[in-house]
Amino acid sequence: MKKGFTMIELIFVIVILGILAAVAIPRLAATRDDARLASIKTDIGSALQAVPSWFQGQRDARILEAIQLDTTAWTQNGANEAYTWSDDVGECVTLAVWDMNITATPNVGFNVAVQGVDINQTTGRWLAAASGSPVFRVIRGTMNGVYNGGDVCDTLWANTGLGVVEANITMAGRAVQW
Repeated sequence: MKKGFTMIELIFVIVILGILAAVAIPRLAATRDDARLASIKTDIGSALQAVPSWFQGQRDARILEAIQLDTTAWTQNGANEAYTWSDDVGECVTLAVWDMNITATPNVGFNVAVQGVDINQTTGRWLAAASGSPVFRVIRGTMNGVYNGGDVCDTLWANTGLGVVEANITMAGRAVQW
């Protein structure tokens, strides 16, 4: 008599492994998304505290000087002092330093502080030529107010989800005016 497994036993093992894989793989993907969301929410919360504090202490308006962001996840928008995080679908959240003044309006990209115009590229100091006070903003979507995120972004911004909200934090001790 030969020792080994019968064809039926092998089929049962393959079926059981298939069922386990069908249950485990979606859960692993959900865990990955949960980890991404937690990381982004931590970055946003840390930036809300660190960027205005760094400006008050050092007079440096550069975001990356105040907080270490993963620049593979957060992309800088040209020479602007703004960093955007995107999910697999589109742009989800932007962290930006804005040059605020009385004529500034929410979600208009031309108010984003620009290195060399509003911010000294070497020292990060707010330039006297800048027309207003620097404000740190958390913006849903891009600096132009365009939101095109997917499920991960929707969860990030959902009222019942992680509870991230748009924010305007003054950095120079003056009230935010619009």
